[in-house]
Amino acid sequence: MDASPTPERERSLTQSARQIEAELQTLGLQSNLRTLGNRVVSVQAEIGDSRRKALGCGKGYAEQARVGALYEAFEHYLSDPALARDLVVLTPADLIRGIAGKDDLLDTLQDQPDSRIACRPYSAISDGTSFHYPIALTMPSYANDPAPDDTTDYRSLRRYSSSSGSAIGATLDEAVLHGLNECLERDAVSLFLLDHFYYQNATPLRIVQRMPSDEALDQLWADAQAEIGAEIVLLDISTEFAATTCLAFANLSGEPVNVFGSGTSTTPLHAAHRALTELVQLHLNTREAPLRQHLSVANRHLAGFSRLQRCMRFEPSHLLDTRPQKTIKLPKTAEARPLKAQIKQLAGNLQQHGYTAGFSTLYRSEAGTTLVNVVVPGLERFYIVSSGNVVVPMARGRRRALMEAAAHA
Repeated sequence: MDASPTPERERSLTQSARQIEAELQTLGLQSNLRTLGNRVVSVQAEIGDSRRKALGCGKGYAEQARVGALYEAFEHYLSDPALARDLVVLTPADLIRGIAGKDDLLDTLQDQPDSRIACRPYSAISDGTSFHYPIALTMPSYANDPAPDDTTDYRSLRRYSSSSGSAIGATLDEAVLHGLNECLERDAVSLFLLDHFYYQNATPLRIVQRMPSDEALDQLWADAQAEIGAEIVLLDISTEFAATTCLAFANLSGEPVNVFGSGTSTTPLHAAHRALTELVQLHLNTREAPLRQHLSVANRHLAGFSRLQRCMRFEPSHLLDTRPQKTIKLPKTAEARPLKAQIKQLAGNLQQHGYTAGFSTLYRSEAGTTLVNVVVPGLERFYIVSSGNVVVPMARGRRRALMEAAAHA
C-alpha cells in the first residue's frame, strides 16, 4: 500500500483507510464492497444501517479504489436532504444582487419575485466574505421535497441541479481542493462539449502524447488500455484557469453512447491519472445493467434535440475524423505544493477572471473527516447534458458561439 500522499491529499492511503473505517465503525455503519475489473478497477461500496443506505464508487488500483469507494459512499450518506442544516430563505432579488447572480440561469426566477428560496451560506475562499447559493442547485433531490418555507417553483431550474462541487476528504483542505477542482473540471468538460459537439467549432483537439518518461503514468495508461481492451486517447481540455483538465476516451465505434473520463489538478500528470482511472471506472460500470439502462434512457430523452444528443453520444470518430488536431506533451511539475497553496492559487486565479469560489462545510467529525460543497457561480453547467437533461448553455457557454462567429467574420 502506498505510504505517501498524492498531490491532493494530506493523509497517506494507509492513514485515509484507517480514518474512514473508524468513522463508519463509530457511527455503526456497515459496508459491503464489490470489485469490477482485474487491475485498474471500479469498486462499488454500499454503507448504511437499518434506516438508510448509500452507494459510492472508487477507481484506480485496488486499494485506492476501495478507499475511494468508502469515502464516496459516506459522502452520499451524509448528503441526504433531510440532514441539510443552516438554511436561509431569501427572495430571488436578494440572490441576483449578490455573488450568486453571476449564474445567469437564476434570471429565470425573475418571474417569481414573491417566492422564497432556500439557500446555504458560503465563505469566499479568496477573502472570507459570505454569500448565499440555492441548495436546489447543489442537491438534485432537494426539489422533490423542499423546506416548508421554500415557495419557489423549481421546474425551470431543477434540470440544472448537480452535486458537482460536493467533496469529502480526510481533512478540510482535502475536501475543499477536491470540490474546487471538480467545479473547474465540469466547466472545462462543458466548454469542450459545446466546442466540439454542439457548436462544432474549429477548435483544435490537444492530443496528449504517451509519457514513457513518467513510468507511473505510462504504466497506468497501459493497464487502463488492457482493462478496457481498446486504445485510449487522452486530451488536454484546459480552459483559461490555473489548472490542467484532461479528458480520456476509448477509440471505439458502434456504441449508442460513449463514456469518457475527466480530471482536473494543478499537477498535470495527476489530472491525466484521474481522467484515465475514471474512464476505466465508467467502462466497467457500463457493463452492468443499471448504468447501461440509465444511459439508454438518457439517450432517449434527447431524441428530439439532435445537438444535445450529439453531445451525449460522444462519438469518437466525430472527434478524430473531423476535428483539427495538434499533439502536445503534459509538463512534468516539481514536488506538489501544500494543499492550502493550491487552493489559494486556484481561488485567486478565478478571482482575477471575475469569478468567486466559495465553500460551505456540511459535516466535520472529530477525526477531521470533512464534507463540503464548493460553488463558483457563473461557471458553465452544460456538462449535465451527459445525464440526458435538456439544457441550454449559460452565458459563459454561449460565448463559444460568438467566438466562432468572430473567427469567420
